[in-house]
Amino acid sequence: MVDKFEGEHLLPGQLGQISVYTAFIFALVSATAYLIAAYSKQPDKVIAWKRSGRIAFLIHSIAVLSIIVNLYYIIQQHFFEYYYAWSHSSKALPMNYLLSCFWEGQEGSFLLWMFWNVVLGIVLIFTLKEAESRVLGVFAIVQGFLGSMLLGLYAFGHKIGSTPFALLRDEMQNAPIFQRADYLSFIQDGNGLNPLLQNYWMVIHPPVLFLGFAATLIPFSFAMSGLMSRKFDSWTKPVMPWALFSAAVLGTGIMMGGAWAYESLTFGGYWAWDPVENASLVPWLTLIAGLHTALVYNKTGRSLRTTYIFFILTFILILYSTFLTRSGILGDTSVHAFTDLGMSGQLLIYMTGLSIPAIVLLAVYWNRIPSVKKDEEVLSREFWIFIGSLVFLLSSLHITFNTSLPVWNKVFGTNLAVPADAVAFYNKVQIWAAVIIALLSASSLYLKFKKADVKQFYKRMAVLLGITIPATAIIAYLGEFDFVSHIILLFAALFGVVANLYYFIIVLSGKWKLSGAAVAHLGFALTLVGILFSSAKKETISFNSMGVNFGKEFDAAAQRSNMLLYKNVPVQMKQYMVTYVGDSVAEPNFYYKVNYEVFDSTTGTIKEQFTLYPNAQINPKMGLIANPDTRHYLSKDLYTHVTSVPDKTKETEQKEKEFKSNLVQRGDTIFTTTSFVILESIERVANSKKITIEEGDLAVAANLLVKKLDGQSYSAQPLFYIHGDRATLVDDELPELGLTFRLNKIIPDENKIDLQIAEVEVQPDFIVMTAIVFPYINILWLGIIVTILGFVISLVRNLQKKRSSKPVLP
Repeated sequence: MVDKFEGEHLLPGQLGQISVYTAFIFALVSATAYLIAAYSKQPDKVIAWKRSGRIAFLIHSIAVLSIIVNLYYIIQQHFFEYYYAWSHSSKALPMNYLLSCFWEGQEGSFLLWMFWNVVLGIVLIFTLKEAESRVLGVFAIVQGFLGSMLLGLYAFGHKIGSTPFALLRDEMQNAPIFQRADYLSFIQDGNGLNPLLQNYWMVIHPPVLFLGFAATLIPFSFAMSGLMSRKFDSWTKPVMPWALFSAAVLGTGIMMGGAWAYESLTFGGYWAWDPVENASLVPWLTLIAGLHTALVYNKTGRSLRTTYIFFILTFILILYSTFLTRSGILGDTSVHAFTDLGMSGQLLIYMTGLSIPAIVLLAVYWNRIPSVKKDEEVLSREFWIFIGSLVFLLSSLHITFNTSLPVWNKVFGTNLAVPADAVAFYNKVQIWAAVIIALLSASSLYLKFKKADVKQFYKRMAVLLGITIPATAIIAYLGEFDFVSHIILLFAALFGVVANLYYFIIVLSGKWKLSGAAVAHLGFALTLVGILFSSAKKETISFNSMGVNFGKEFDAAAQRSNMLLYKNVPVQMKQYMVTYVGDSVAEPNFYYKVNYEVFDSTTGTIKEQFTLYPNAQINPKMGLIANPDTRHYLSKDLYTHVTSVPDKTKETEQKEKEFKSNLVQRGDTIFTTTSFVILESIERVANSKKITIEEGDLAVAANLLVKKLDGQSYSAQPLFYIHGDRATLVDDELPELGLTFRLNKIIPDENKIDLQIAEVEVQPDFIVMTAIVFPYINILWLGIIVTILGFVISLVRNLQKKRSSKPVLP
């Protein structure tokens, strides 16, 4: 057994692990102190315990920052004695990807989540008043659960958490290499970042998404504070800015994920209804529903119970998504899920430990939560907001139930099949939810809270429908929309665009400060227009016209939509002439160069020309790793991705070349399998790129013209070289043709030479690729930006109102 290992850097790991324990302990201390303060009746004890909770939370925050600093230092310094650094990083990664390594693994992503909770918690400490004890108490409990995920301890035979500071030799202690004191001298590099994640989106998307996850804790904590204090209706106004912030950030994170998928993945789109995508989308839907019902309560005193349900449910769904994506249960159904680190039970305790108390408190105080007994007026804004919130809930239930099929199978021993075509399966239901939400979000703005002016409402609806119906008919005709569901969605989306523009321009007179709802709803409608056009009318312009069988990895649809391109052989794809002209496999990025040309049908000249560089490489562990490239136009995108390439990473065996002799004289022709060779001349040369010819040496060259059957020409020049009394044969090669030429003998009497030719089979250079046109996809991205802008406008407006009114928190 080795007593001491050479070259290890143990200090940062030891400091990091101490910080893990400190963060966990002081999260529990903070939670205890804050909860005692929340339930204490004596003012002096409330102040003392609150101060203790605050100090403990700040110590916890410093410890979390210490964990982050030490872990990043280990990764950045390439200390591969640590399992986390060895598993997720390598020396070749640039600095930005080293940052991505930090949160690639489960431990790092939990740490990222804790960091954002710390940031938000500190902001709340300095902005809340009496509600601090209850809200921060919930925060500290959550931090305790998250901190336990990093402990890496064993208790009663069970592992608690997984530490990012575990040593490689401890995780792989049975490997023979770790019986050596100098084992680090044999570990030259780490495994590196997953090739699929080596993208700039990996740097910015996870931090934004996890900030969104962390922000959902604030509405949940406010709701819990209302239940704990039994001041059930005093938190809905203070929570509004935070709910808007959470909705904006989480929505941005989700949409960034869609943009990342569109730009970097090869399924040909931006949303595949992948289980991990769904797990982040569903909490956002319920959060939006809760945001609207909270608004209703603040305006009318209705829907408080519903608001509790939605805000509590949102965070429970965040916890459930954490369980789904990290327990390993989705391993066979999602490309995004983490592998199981043996913490499934702990994740389940985390989920139930926070969900059950919230549900119990809500059930206990249900009848004491204020509610209005009288039904809402049908033509009132609050009634239709409530209906819209129910649609959000039903949409969420549909997505959650089907995403959870692997869970149901595991729990109940069933064998329910996951939808083979997830996009078609979810779209056929969710399209109707989108239609209803689009119509309600457009029309409800024209209704007033409590009671609307019916005549004015109908008058405005008539104007809006008078614009929308003809516009829908014209666009549906010109766009050749055939499906009824698509035409209905087109109508709903256009109605949303027209109604919200009209509301902003005419009703609000262009007042930006009041336009948050109209702008967000307009963005949603534009997003639907973009989704409809880019999905329903997308066109695959590549087509397997040669009927090539690409293999079992390609399903029937992929067999039709992929096209084989040989190097330098142009093929027609609609109006484009497409040519694969080469690759960069000698470089780290493995790009393939694909030229596109558009010819003027009248003059025959090139009207447009550009080159795309889709990325593809064969990874020994993961197979083909590919990233598409896209040509962006104002009205469309041309999306190109490579689906199969020759494996050039394998070294071909060097077989001994077999030369065949040919007695030829000037002007003779020799035929090979794919070309013919003409001996143009035989001459003495004084210079050559292959060898250095000194004075007194004799060098004779055979100048050869090699022509392929397609007319392409090459040249070769084998040499017969005499230096002193020693003769050397200097071969010349044309590797692209698989030909090697040797001037074996010169026969002066016959004016001939013995030209030997060795020929090997050359694997043709090719790619298999798909090209897709996404029409009007920029409307989708514009809609997303406008939606987020609407949230920001509402947030700013809400903060301004809050500052002017200075409400007292519960």
